[in-house]
Amino acid sequence: MNEAIDHFDTPRAWAVAIGASIANGVAFGVLYTFGAFVTSMAEEFNASLGPTSIVFGLSMFLFFGTGAISGRWADLYGPRPLLVVGGALFCGGLIATSFVTAIWQGYIVYGIGCGAGGGIFCSPLFSTVATFFVKYRALAQGVAATGSGIGTLLLVPFAKAIIETEGWRSSYRILAGVSAIGFIVGLLLVRRSPSQSPGGSGGHVRRVMRTREFKTISVAFGLMSMALLGAFAFVIKFAEDDGISPSRAALLMSVVGASSILGRLLLTAVAGRLGSVRLLQIALAAQPLAYFFWVIANGRYHLLVIFAALLGLTYGGFVALSGDVVAFYFGLKGIGAVTGMLFLFSGFGSLVGPPIVGFLADLSTIRFIPLSAVFVMALLGAIILFTIPTKPVEFATTQPRSADLGAVITQADELETREAGGLRPTVFDLEPV
Repeated sequence: MNEAIDHFDTPRAWAVAIGASIANGVAFGVLYTFGAFVTSMAEEFNASLGPTSIVFGLSMFLFFGTGAISGRWADLYGPRPLLVVGGALFCGGLIATSFVTAIWQGYIVYGIGCGAGGGIFCSPLFSTVATFFVKYRALAQGVAATGSGIGTLLLVPFAKAIIETEGWRSSYRILAGVSAIGFIVGLLLVRRSPSQSPGGSGGHVRRVMRTREFKTISVAFGLMSMALLGAFAFVIKFAEDDGISPSRAALLMSVVGASSILGRLLLTAVAGRLGSVRLLQIALAAQPLAYFFWVIANGRYHLLVIFAALLGLTYGGFVALSGDVVAFYFGLKGIGAVTGMLFLFSGFGSLVGPPIVGFLADLSTIRFIPLSAVFVMALLGAIILFTIPTKPVEFATTQPRSADLGAVITQADELETREAGGLRPTVFDLEPV
């Protein structure tokens, strides 16, 4: 076999998955600490929840939206240069945020630095992992995605603790140092996959974007992100408003992180038997149930814990399965760019979700209204995803492909077909539904 086949499912491939897990875990974990900062920042700048939440919404929009560009860069240059540039911007954004004197300045330095900086390498790392595996792709994606759960589990309570002792400005500087260490470790482990296309995937991406499958996934992901990021921005704040102590409120995000780890590993472990598409549909369908517990909790901590645990479980499954679903529907060619475009639609949801929840909270006297909005967003996303066909898109009659990449993907599929007892008969049928 040539090098493009020899690298599949090897120990070196697992090292790439671990490196991606560390780098993305730091990025997601730090960004999700915003809920621990929102009260301190709003009080210092005398701002309401709506304007303050724009900092988070804008950063997450750029974080996901930058993937539309960086995904193509990953296909061209590989993930390591993107991790260097993006990691530097991310750490610089955290340091710059610690010096802002007005909330609008946070829109710029936190949004561009942390949001765009993290977005430069996040999507490429996920898509790179997919190109290193055939037989264990879903499980490897789960390992890579587990990092964000671990990051959330550890960094949110850590941030809340240092905010109480050091203040929010010093806390951002400390998080910048933690981030730098994580990015360096990730950089030592990741590398470019021999099966990544060096270019020429633009036509394929445009064909993908015209398919019903891509449009359905994009809308569903956007609605899911509206609900999810709206919840992440305010779960700590709303719990504190209901009389729960800051430490116990921050612990809710740790519950999300811990249960998301279980969701990533559990769902990806059974994806080969049940199918990633069906599992992803189930994961999104369970998210409205999680938000229902949030709506009825009314300060009862045990219900908030149930909400956080169920949300983390389903969110973890969503993150871990998404890359495998993309490969299943659209193949490996240009996977970085395709994944990046899906991240862009998630970014739009992330941009509007937190401000909607924040402004509804400012305008209403009861918590039911903003929480119900989150529930409706998630419910619509789940319903839409259930309308997607469960067969891979076949581009064979219309898609020109380079000889080398076609050979790599075909050989990879033949390898997987033998392992699966003939369940994967076509180049693009990479996972049973």
